Amino acid sequence: MPIRQPSLRRLLVVWALLGFSYFGIQTVLQNLYLLRLGYGTEFIGVLIGSGQVLWAVCALPAGYVGRRFGLRRAILAGWILSGLGNSLVVFVEFVPPEWRMPWLFFWWGLSWVGAALNSVNNIPYVMAVASPEERNYAFAAQQGIQSLMAFVGSLVAGLLPGTIAAVVGPGDSLAPFRYTLWLVPLGYALIVLVIVGIEPAAEPVHQQRSANADKAPLGLFALFVIVVFLQTTGDGSLRAFFNVYLDRGLGVSTAQIGSVMGLAQLLPVIGAILAPRVLSALGPARAYGAAALAGGLFIVVVALVPNWLVAAAAYTGAMTVFSIAGPARNVFSQQLVVPRWRTTSAALSTIGLATGWAATAMAGGYAIAMVGFPGLFGASALLAATSAMTTLLYLRHRVQRVD
Repeated sequence: MPIRQPSLRRLLVVWALLGFSYFGIQTVLQNLYLLRLGYGTEFIGVLIGSGQVLWAVCALPAGYVGRRFGLRRAILAGWILSGLGNSLVVFVEFVPPEWRMPWLFFWWGLSWVGAALNSVNNIPYVMAVASPEERNYAFAAQQGIQSLMAFVGSLVAGLLPGTIAAVVGPGDSLAPFRYTLWLVPLGYALIVLVIVGIEPAAEPVHQQRSANADKAPLGLFALFVIVVFLQTTGDGSLRAFFNVYLDRGLGVSTAQIGSVMGLAQLLPVIGAILAPRVLSALGPARAYGAAALAGGLFIVVVALVPNWLVAAAAYTGAMTVFSIAGPARNVFSQQLVVPRWRTTSAALSTIGLATGWAATAMAGGYAIAMVGFPGLFGASALLAATSAMTTLLYLRHRVQRVD
């Protein structure tokens, strides 16, 4: 189904730029850049996790900002903050050594404050401006275009450093990473220019009100946060440390890492294309649980087989099924509640997502030092399976579907 709403089309451009700059270039190279600046996996894990903790802490306030000032203004402010923070992170090399650590933590944290405003308010914004028939397709299209452009960005991140190295010579080992990462600020600048043009979202009109509609479903919210937390602690280890695993654990070159992570971003486009049909056939709760279980199985393969080709194939499989989990989680969070609770539900979904990724990132660096990459990935697979079983056994029976 084509996306006809102009603001939704602008959002697709935004997610394409985000896919190229953040999920493509920055995701592939930032950790490798920090390793070459002399930071270990423990520091990298704490840095990543600290930003995601802020993402979780700011989720509910971000929902308030969206309700108080409007979803459009909240989203625009979020992109400005996120772009500023991520852009200045890549300039850490030019900061005096004694200031580099606080510089990284401050600007990385600011980027995740912006991410809270984006992620919490984007979902109800799409629900507000999209027709009911467009919603599944809109969320899936966001996932698909992001994955496609992340593939392009990952290839650039893998190939461009080698080209730059051939030009600048071996004297500056950081230059290939530095100059490639400078594409990230350009991507965020373009995002802000595009996002300025989206229209305000109309507030939902409630035709009927009741005591049940006014009362927040706290028990269901709590269960949903737990399920999302478990699933994202499962896939968080791959997102945070798979490139480090290839680089330090398996001795794979930067060009190969870019190609592997690029392919892993390309195939999820297929998952995003299939997502609307999967959601229609299974419902968002079952689709989410099934994707979490399949992702856990792929993570098991990464943990057990220390071969870069097998690991790459399993990582690609995991990212593909998680590309279905994303739209399923978004629709699921909104169908749990009546319209007045949608922003809160999106915020709680973000809290589960952020705390899951943060826990894995912050503990993962230390886990690698103690039990190695296989131990970390094995524990992650178990958590993903636990999320799946919880969803399939409990959550599917308690979904309240409200358009």
